[in-house]
Amino acid sequence: MEIPAVIIAIGILIFLAHFSGWLFSFVRIPDVLILMSIGILLGPLLGIVSPDFMGEAGNVLITISLIIILFEGALRLRFDSLKKAMLGTVFLALSSFFLTMAGVGILLYQFANFPFLLAFLIGAIVGSNSTALVIPLVERLKIKEKSRTTLFLESGLSDVFSIVFTLALIASLEIGVFDIATVTGDILSNLLMATIIGGVFAFSWSLFLNKVHNMQNSVFATPAFVFIVFGLTELLGYSGLISIISFGIILGNTPLLISSWREKNNILYNFFHPKPLSSREHTFFSEMVFVIKIFFFTFIGISLNFDNLSIMLLGILIAIFIFVIRLFSVIISIPKSTPRFDASIMAVTVPRGLAPAVLALIPIQKGLEGGVIVQETTYSIIFFSIFFTSVLIFLLHNSALRKIYAGLLSPFSNEEED
Repeated sequence: MEIPAVIIAIGILIFLAHFSGWLFSFVRIPDVLILMSIGILLGPLLGIVSPDFMGEAGNVLITISLIIILFEGALRLRFDSLKKAMLGTVFLALSSFFLTMAGVGILLYQFANFPFLLAFLIGAIVGSNSTALVIPLVERLKIKEKSRTTLFLESGLSDVFSIVFTLALIASLEIGVFDIATVTGDILSNLLMATIIGGVFAFSWSLFLNKVHNMQNSVFATPAFVFIVFGLTELLGYSGLISIISFGIILGNTPLLISSWREKNNILYNFFHPKPLSSREHTFFSEMVFVIKIFFFTFIGISLNFDNLSIMLLGILIAIFIFVIRLFSVIISIPKSTPRFDASIMAVTVPRGLAPAVLALIPIQKGLEGGVIVQETTYSIIFFSIFFTSVLIFLLHNSALRKIYAGLLSPFSNEEED
């Protein structure tokens, strides 16, 4: 494409994103679905843009997009909501991930004749929800803050499970042995160390914000530091995603921490004077997420391959199977005091996104047999999980499906009485 045409296309895309946001308020068609459809039109259908048109820079930009979306979402989480949602979050993340990994693995092994370890590798890759997709999908829905927090944190935790188990299974394919004790230890140490690193960096940054706010063009300083925190955590061998969540939560709750710090340690408070983010910085991050989201989801649509119909059909079947597993996970994990509508939203919010897309490339990079099948199957599951999630959220607001899910989730609180 010529440069002027690209610039025009970008402008139109941004206007369409504004329109889709307006449309959602009336008919509940998620803007994610519209953006992905635009990507499919530009990529697989018309062939105007290919997934590798930006080369290696594309992978960097996608990762930056995920970091910003994740950090901005974490800034909104409050300690009181975290405390209420934590127990249900952990149970939901554990049950949803392990049931999905086991279920998809058995399905591919028994009925699709995939090799055993390869089948469970795909199960591990697609076992996690995408934080970058969950946040924009639920931010406009009328569900309780506790439910929104549960979905956000669950996606972050499940990403860690997915990454660790995927890497362990890839190593198993290389050496022929799978050590569950080692994998469990890796997960726990990863979570703990990444959380500590993010928290320490957040508190340190809050001490510098007084000086940073006096600098010219300081609004870009915090995003730059967020990138550094992510990169350093990854270089140390821990989850940069969890570190960013921890960083955002601590920084977002700085006003509360300042008040508590001042009451208990007034002398130390005068010496170490932490500072929260300004309203200008919060607005800046919100605008960044809006723009980034446009190109992130359009790129997912561009990246799809519709040539292999058998893989696409397999993606449909596995995506449907994941929704069945998710419903069961919600029933056994979420407190029954949760409103039925909130539980219904949790049950249909299973989009797979960036983490599975990146993990699916590793077997190819390592030259493992079946690597191409892993990538194509994963990408098909990603697309249909996003598509079905978007459609079901729309139907929960606009059809009899709401009553069906209310019946399936009858042990939960009657939303009409809440």
